[in-house]
Amino acid sequence: MHLIFLEGIIFPILIIVTVAIGLWASIKFILKNIIKSGLISSIYIFLFFSYGHIFNIVESNLTQESFVSIHVILLILYTVIAVLSTYYLVKTNRRLNNFTTITNTMSIALMVFIIYNIGAYNFQSSSFEIQDDDLDPIILGADSKNISDIYYIVMDEYASLRTLDEVFDYDNSNFVEFLEDRGFYVTKNSHSNYAVTFLSLSSTLNMEYQNYLPDIVGSESIDQRIPYQLISNNAVMKNFKSLGYRIYNIDSGWWGTRSLNIADENLCSSNQNIDFHTLYELKQTSIIRSFDMYVKEPTSNFFRQDKRDRINCQFDEIAEINKMTEKPVFVFMHVTAPHDPYVFGPNGEEVYHKYTFGETAKVGAGNIEQMKKPYLDQLTYLTKILQKTIDKILENSDNPPIIIIQSDTGPEINFKDLNLTIEQQNLGRMNIFNAYYFPDEKYTLLHDYVTPVNSFRIVLDSQFKTNYGLLDDRVFFSTYEKPYTLIEITDFGILD
Repeated sequence: MHLIFLEGIIFPILIIVTVAIGLWASIKFILKNIIKSGLISSIYIFLFFSYGHIFNIVESNLTQESFVSIHVILLILYTVIAVLSTYYLVKTNRRLNNFTTITNTMSIALMVFIIYNIGAYNFQSSSFEIQDDDLDPIILGADSKNISDIYYIVMDEYASLRTLDEVFDYDNSNFVEFLEDRGFYVTKNSHSNYAVTFLSLSSTLNMEYQNYLPDIVGSESIDQRIPYQLISNNAVMKNFKSLGYRIYNIDSGWWGTRSLNIADENLCSSNQNIDFHTLYELKQTSIIRSFDMYVKEPTSNFFRQDKRDRINCQFDEIAEINKMTEKPVFVFMHVTAPHDPYVFGPNGEEVYHKYTFGETAKVGAGNIEQMKKPYLDQLTYLTKILQKTIDKILENSDNPPIIIIQSDTGPEINFKDLNLTIEQQNLGRMNIFNAYYFPDEKYTLLHDYVTPVNSFRIVLDSQFKTNYGLLDDRVFFSTYEKPYTLIEITDFGILD
């Protein structure tokens, strides 16, 4: 996991270094002076990468309507500084060794700061080390040759039936009927244990609450390193690996579930050296941010196509995995949709919604009508290919499989149009879709309020005769700004 993350930030680092060397070489070619070219290029680099930080400081004290004016003023100011400093340095006959040292140091310090910010979520220090606990092997009561393949499909921010009906005015009951016709148990009022993906998945895949983490990293921390490790070497997959299962992870494109150490194979692993959110953060810190209107379309197209290709690859692969080996398979597929960016129309066609990635996805967040169509279009298509995939899995399985379809969290519903209280918005975020298919269709341990922390406890106890037992179903809300500041929610009466 750490190696993959390092590979992911190498690309933006190479961009920075390439720009710096190219700029210095170009100026040196013109001026024929090593010191002056070094000094001018250092000033340009400092101006280039300081822009986003200065903009953030200024905008924090102004309204969004002033953003264009801020850009205009800053661009004029930066241009004046660049022109005057260039003119002075070209014309001056003074010795510039000290100036060069100071400016180079400032530029290097700024780039180090940028790289640190980009990797902050993963490189914050922590004294905690993941220990590989010895697991008691599962004893099978049935013939191991006839045990079921297991498919765990996580749909990012796939809304529950209730949320779609009451918030989005959308009827998804046909999908529930499709599942129930095939023998699925679909819960009526499930909630995620956590409001952020990395805590939600870490909790589910390790069958335990993550409430001990704030004591380790601090309640104000944004450090995701430990949950990433817990996902990458999780207890659920260790259990099934001890049974002789072959573990497959299908690359989601999100660092937490791109490549799992415990997996025997990670599929759909294209563009592993590029983290698109890292590139986005790099753009946000530089002067390129001021040209959003010009770079938004080509960059959005790049992000959009990668997401389309990856999701299509995921669904193509999952239905064929059991043909790759004679061993039973455990397949984990985290699909980062219907979460934005919105890249699919209702029939899988390419779409070009205005609100599709990063800051542009947040612009319409306060208005449900602006956000409803792109979200529902993507959900509609995903539901269609989910249905086809489920039928293929059932048809291609020699033994009836175990299937869990689950959202990590619900979508954000902080729409001003609805006039919801903060408590209702928070609880709506926790409301998830949650469906199970067991070969024997015996769902005695399941109930309508079951939470994901118990999903695999139920699978193991009911289908493999273990004795994990169930935990109390508890729900903890937090934000991505303060993911470890956990607020327990006990009232499930959302929108009543």
